[in-house]
Amino acid sequence: MLVSVQEIFFRHGLERAERAAVLPAGRGLGLLRCSAAKQLAKPQTGDPMNRRQLNASALLWADSALWGAARAQAAPGAERGAEKGAEREAAAGERTRGWTRLPDMPLPLAKFGVAVLGGKIHVLGGYDTRRSVLVYDIASQQWSHGPELPRGTDNVAAIALADRLLAIGGEARLALQVLDAGRGQWSLAAALPRVSFASAATVLEGQVHVLGGWNYNNQNSASLDSHSVLDPSRMQWSSAAPLPLARNAAAAVTLGGQLYLLGGRAPGIRAHDQHSLARMDVYSPAEDRWSSAPPLPRARAGLAAVALDGRLYALGGEGPGGEVSAAMERYEPSRQTWTTLADMPYRSHGLGAVAAGGALYVMGGFGQPSDAVGSESAAFYRYLP
Repeated sequence: MLVSVQEIFFRHGLERAERAAVLPAGRGLGLLRCSAAKQLAKPQTGDPMNRRQLNASALLWADSALWGAARAQAAPGAERGAEKGAEREAAAGERTRGWTRLPDMPLPLAKFGVAVLGGKIHVLGGYDTRRSVLVYDIASQQWSHGPELPRGTDNVAAIALADRLLAIGGEARLALQVLDAGRGQWSLAAALPRVSFASAATVLEGQVHVLGGWNYNNQNSASLDSHSVLDPSRMQWSSAAPLPLARNAAAAVTLGGQLYLLGGRAPGIRAHDQHSLARMDVYSPAEDRWSSAPPLPRARAGLAAVALDGRLYALGGEGPGGEVSAAMERYEPSRQTWTTLADMPYRSHGLGAVAAGGALYVMGGFGQPSDAVGSESAAFYRYLP
C-alpha cells in the first residue's frame, strides 16, 4: 500500500508535513506518529484550534494503522479487507460537516423509492419500471443488491416500518409490495384503494399516509387529491381528509406530530399540462384537517424532503420552465420560516433523500428536464448539518 504522508498530515491538522510525495505505508505512518508525538510534547496553551486533541487523534490513528500494516505484511491477502474496513471506520468517525461524496450507486436511477431499514438504505425500482433493489450499508459504506421487487415500478413511494419495507404503487399501479426483512422475501399485500402514481407517503402515528398522485390517464390527465391511510397492524386501508389542492410529485414528511406536504405539480404531469408548486400544507391527525404553511422559497416538483433534528429540508426538484434545481432549503416549524442554504453538489429532480445517524443522504435523479432518459444519475452524497 502507498500513502501520501502530506495528505495524512493535512487531514489530521498537523502543522508540519513531510514533503516526500509518496512513501511506503510503514515509513510514512512512522513519520506521522513521530511528528504527532513531537507536537504533543510542545506546550499547547492558548491554541484556539485545539491542536493537542488533533495530534493525539493522529497519534492514535497512526498506532492503529501501523499495527494493521504489520499484520498486512504478514498476511497481505487475509488482511486486505480488514484494512479497508478500518479505513472506512476511521473515515466514518471523522465525518466532515457539509457535503461528502460517497460511493456511487451501482446503477444510475431516477424516480425510485428510498427508505432506511436496519441501518441500511434501500433504493427500490426506478425509471423505467425497474425491479431492482439497491442496498447501502451505512456502517460498511458498501452497496449490494437486494431481492428484486415482484413487480417493476417507478414513481413509487417507499416506507420503512419496524420489520418491513413497503413499495407503494407507481408503475405497479395498485400493488402494495412488502419486504419481510427477517426472511428477505417480497410479497403482495392489500391492494391500494386507488392508483398511486407519483404519490407522496410518510408514516404518522404508526399509520402510513399516501397523498395525491396522478390518475394515470394520458387522455384525461389530472392530479389527485386523495389521502389514503394504511393501518400496518391489520393491513387495511381507510381515507382521511383530501388534499387542499390535487397534486402529484410532491414530497411528504412527518415532523412534530404533523404531516407536511410540499411542492409538487398540477393539474397534470406532462410538460405541457402542468406547473410547479411552491405551496406547503400541514395535516393534523387529531382534527383530520389541513392548514396552510409558508410556501417553499422556490416552486418545484419531483423534489425530496427529509426531517432531521426538528427541521425540514427540501432538496432539488424541477421548477418552472423545466429548470432542474440544486436548491436546498430548511424550514423551522417553531419560527415558521424558510432558510435558503448553499446548493447541493448537483442538480437533480426525481431524486431520493433519507435521514440516518444525524445526517442526510441524497442520491440519483434526472439531470435534465422531464423524463430525460440518459440523464439519470448514480451520484450519492451525505450532508452533515
